[in-house]
This record gives sequence, C-alpha cells and structure tokens, in this order.
Amino acid sequence: MTLVSKRITQVSALLLGATLSLGLVIPKIAGFGFLALALLAILWLSSHRAWLDGDLNALERLFVLFIGLFVAVWVIAWIGHGLSPAGFDAMGRMLRLLLIIPLFLFFRRADGLDQAWWWGLVMGSLVAGTFAGWFFLTGQTATFESRVEGATNPIYFGGIALAMAVMLVAKLNDHDMPKPVVILAILMAFIASLLSGSRGAWLALMPMMALYALTLGKRQAPIWRFGLPLLAGIGALAVLFLPGVPTSARFLEGFDELVQLMQGSMTEGALGRRWHMWTMAMESMQHHWWTGIGPGAFADALQAAIARGDASALMAPYRHPHSQYLSALTDGGLFLLCVFVLLLAVAARRFYRLFFSGLQSTRQLGWAGLSAITLLAVMALSESIFERNAGIVWFGLFSASAMGLVHTARRRELELARLAKRQQSLSVVIIAKNEADRIERCLASVHGWADEVIVLDSGSVDETVAIAKRYATTVEQTDWPGYGKQKQRALDMATGDWVLSVDADEALSDELKAEISCILNQTGDDNASYEAEFSAYTLPWVTHAFGQTLKHGRWSRTPLRLIQQGAGRFSDALVHEHLALLPGKKSGHLESALHHWPYRDVTHAKEKLMHYAELHAQQRKSTRPPQGFLLIAGLKAAHTWLDNMIFRAALLDGRAGWILSGLLARYTFQKYRHY
Repeated sequence: MTLVSKRITQVSALLLGATLSLGLVIPKIAGFGFLALALLAILWLSSHRAWLDGDLNALERLFVLFIGLFVAVWVIAWIGHGLSPAGFDAMGRMLRLLLIIPLFLFFRRADGLDQAWWWGLVMGSLVAGTFAGWFFLTGQTATFESRVEGATNPIYFGGIALAMAVMLVAKLNDHDMPKPVVILAILMAFIASLLSGSRGAWLALMPMMALYALTLGKRQAPIWRFGLPLLAGIGALAVLFLPGVPTSARFLEGFDELVQLMQGSMTEGALGRRWHMWTMAMESMQHHWWTGIGPGAFADALQAAIARGDASALMAPYRHPHSQYLSALTDGGLFLLCVFVLLLAVAARRFYRLFFSGLQSTRQLGWAGLSAITLLAVMALSESIFERNAGIVWFGLFSASAMGLVHTARRRELELARLAKRQQSLSVVIIAKNEADRIERCLASVHGWADEVIVLDSGSVDETVAIAKRYATTVEQTDWPGYGKQKQRALDMATGDWVLSVDADEALSDELKAEISCILNQTGDDNASYEAEFSAYTLPWVTHAFGQTLKHGRWSRTPLRLIQQGAGRFSDALVHEHLALLPGKKSGHLESALHHWPYRDVTHAKEKLMHYAELHAQQRKSTRPPQGFLLIAGLKAAHTWLDNMIFRAALLDGRAGWILSGLLARYTFQKYRHY
C-alpha cells in the first residue's frame, strides 16, 4: 500500500466513523460525509485503476447494475415526459445514487474500514439516544412539536436509529467490542427511535426479528433465538401503552385514522393524507402503467387538486406520493418500479446468502446489511426514500458499506485461517480419464494442502496416471460404470473428516483453500457452533473457455462439492451426477473461486456436449417412454439460449458467451430430439 493510499484509507475511516456517529444529530454531516467518502473513493479507485474490478460476484454485479439502471430509466422518463422543471430539480438527487457504486467498490478493496464502521454505529446509537433523551426530558419542541427529529425529520431519525440498534445485535457475542457498551448502544438507539414517533420504523421491527430467527439467531441457543424476537415483539406492543411517548401517541392516532378510513371517512391526519396521495397516484396511472407520468408530474397534479378543492391544503408541501414504490411507478412506470424492487431484492439476497458462509465476520455484516435493507424496504411503503437526500444518503451508507466491507473482513479471516492449525482432516477425490494435459493443474492446486488426494482413473492411455502418481496419495485404475457411480467409488475410498470432490479440469484458488480451511478449523465436535449446522458446501465455478473468463450464464453455477464424511452420496446418474445429502443435513455456500476449464477448444466443446447428450438420452430412455417431438426439443433449445443470453446475461461475456450459449442450445436440442 502506498503512502497516499494509506492516508486516504485513514481519512476515510475517520470520516466514516464521524458520519455514522454524528449524522443523525448535526445537520448536513451525513450528506457531507457521504459526498466526501464518495470523492475519496473515486480518487482511490482512479489512482489504483480499480474501477473495473473483475472479482464481483453475480449478486454484486446485479446490485451495481440496478443502481445504474434505476438512474438511467429515471432520466429517460424525465426526458421522455418533457424535461419538467421539477425533474430538473431532482436530477442532482438522483445522480447522487450513482455515488453508491464507487463507495461500494472502495469499501470492498480498502482494508481497515470495518472497525470504523462498527464503532461508528455504536457511537451513532449512543449519541442519538443521548440527544433524544435530552430533547424529551427538557421539553424541547421542533418542527413536529415534541417528536425528536435530529438533523433530518422524525421519520428518518427514528428509522435510522432503529436500524443501528438492530444491526448491532450481531455484535452482542463478539469479542472485538465490550458487551456492556454494545447493549447500552442498542438500548439508547431504541430510546431514540421511540421518542421520534416514527411508526414505519417500528412496523419494520417484526419482519426484522423474524429474519433474526432464520439467520443470526440460528447460532444462538433456542431461548435466545426465539426469545429475543418475542421480547422485541412484547416491547413493541408495550410502546402502545406508554403515555406521553411520541411513538405511542402516533400509533393511537393511526389506529383512529385507520378506523375512520375503513368506515369511508377521509381524514386529514398523516395516514389520511398519505391514503389520499396513494389514491391519487394510482388514479394518475390510468393508461400510463408502462411509461408512468414522469418525474415531477405527481407534484403538479397534487397542487392542481388542492387548487380545485379536491385535496386538503395541508398537502401543499408534498412533492411525491409518500411511498417509494408509488414514486417509482409514477416517475417511470412498471419498469422503474421493477428495477427498484429488484435492487432491494438483490441486496437482501446478497446479505442473506452470507449466512450460508463458513466465516463469522461475513455473517455479522450480512445481518447488518439485511436488517438495514429490510427496514428501508418497509419504510419505503410510506416514505419516498429516493425523493429525499437523507433517504439516499443512509441507503448508500448502509448498503454500500455492509456489502463492500464483507470483503475486508473476509480477507482478514482467511489470512488467519492460513496460519491456524486444522481441527479436521480433508480428502480430495478426483476421477479422470485421458486428462494428461489438464490434471496437473488440478493436482498442483491441492498438493501439500489436502491431507489425502485420491485419483480414480478409468483406463487412461496417456500420461494421466503417471502425472497423478507424482501428486496423489492414492492412484487406482478401474472400469467405467458412469459418472455418478465412479464418483461414489472415490468418495467411499476417502478417509478424511471432510471430502472435496473436484474434476480434472478444475483447480482451487488460494482464497478457496483458505475458506475451506476455515471450515476445517472451526467445525468439530462442538455441536453448539454455528458451522456445525452445515454438512456440505457449494463452491462457485469461475469458468474459462475460448480464451476468456466467463462471468454470466448457466456455467456460473455453484456445484455441491465439499461434504462431511458420511453426510451424503452421489446419485447413480450416467451424466450430470450430483451429491445428495442425507435427510436432516444442510448445505452452506462458499464464495471463493473454483476455477473451471471445461473445454479445450470449440471442437472439444462440441464433442463433449454431444457425448453428454447421448448419455442423457440413454439415461432418459431407461426411465421415460419415448416421445419423439422435435417441437419440444426445439422449444427447450430456444429456452436454453434465451435463458443464457438474456436472463443470465451471457451477452455480457461477448463472443465466448455467444458461442457457448449456442453450443448449449444445440446440446439441449440433441438431448430431447429422440423422445
């Protein structure tokens, strides 16, 4: 790391901690910190020429894609609907969304920021709680009377404070932070949210606690896994009966309004105004579902309704329908709404998948990101989070930080795994035939690392066996019963506590070996450990073909390859065999690359896929009656091509993606043409 890079990272750590600590109570701090961090990120990425980071996984690429796509569709909608002045005013805010991309890329590459982030959340919770307590106890008033609004408004103050509280739950059993400090920070953040009167935030508490039981809580004893959500639910209900507390009063007002609305009476309270705006937004979409009415058009329609007397004058300050889902719908139609929903879904999916990893630090950040995204998704039902600078800033700080810092934490944990002594042994099993030109790369990647390497050869006539004997612990030659049965033979020969099945055309990356070492280090006889929940792991393929690394398409799969001894067996399939786990066994997911070179060249690809098609046909004939419909084969082939090129974005792999999509479509046709 150069001196300049080191200084940028140090300044970024201080800035990140200060932004999270003070952003809720000091005006402009959150926005300034977000912009300053983004500028430092751009400077760092440019100086390191790291903009085109090829290590993004599929969900991270989609996250970046949907951020850019949301802004692009919004701009196109603004242009297409006549360049309204209101849209021009919002342009700067929309473009600010793009700063999330360099922030994310910077956070995932720069080391040392994760601790600043966690301590920033702790300090932010303590500061918010202290400020809210002072505001309430001294009888202060502000724009929203007795509701604590901090540097923004009560909705964001209460929502972000609650998000911080729930995010910090991940640190309750962590040795890096004193537990009393973490507990105090969580309580103070809850107090801050309670005194803000933010109803939407507290509605998000229930799904967040349900997610806790499904994710982070699995690592806890049942009394804590289910007791904590129950305690949070009881606490949330108790809020309704605390006299004089803003959130209690707001919920009671909301219940009264809801009853009146159900009886057909229009109210002028916060809920009634929102209901009126939501109704207007849906009515304005008639005949405009695909294109929307354009950015700024809803504000004009609302002002016109107020002028006609069809809407309350209390709604005059509003410029959006107070729901990000409806804002996206009115601004850019169903497509923009879908992009927004997919953006949230991709982020949530990315964070959720981290709970299937073998690394503790990534699960903590996964929980933080998942809880923040869940809260923002619920808040977006009644608040247009991308129509306010505060919404964009906190969405960016939470999503980009949590998603990017996963890699910082992973690097540190993997480095420790390389140095630690294993608690369990590992066998690597490989089946091969005439793989002399490829098997050495595979064997070299596990030689000296695995405790046992077994190669099962099925009649090679080249140098495969001789090469294998230089690396493997055991080399045996057998007949060929089919892929599934041969791999099961190799699995039966393994003596390690864990078994890794790889093919001769694959090789393990150093990061994958370190990640597997984490599993071997952390699992064992301690049934209370989180890792013991998983008896097998999938490994992500990084496919190399035709002189190119392919990142999209069906070839970017995650086959199940690492399994605990006795936890499952291979199917008997002639081709496309798979590991089937025993009942009650569960699989996790590793993130580092298993490199895969399936084809030597195009000719070999055609021959290999044709051979697979014949084996698949033979297998199907033994289990299903012949059908003989060429139309079905053609439709399946067309679906395979579209699935790869469009839905799995293989077109982004260029010429190689085009070639392989065509070959797989041809393979699919050959599989089904005879029945």
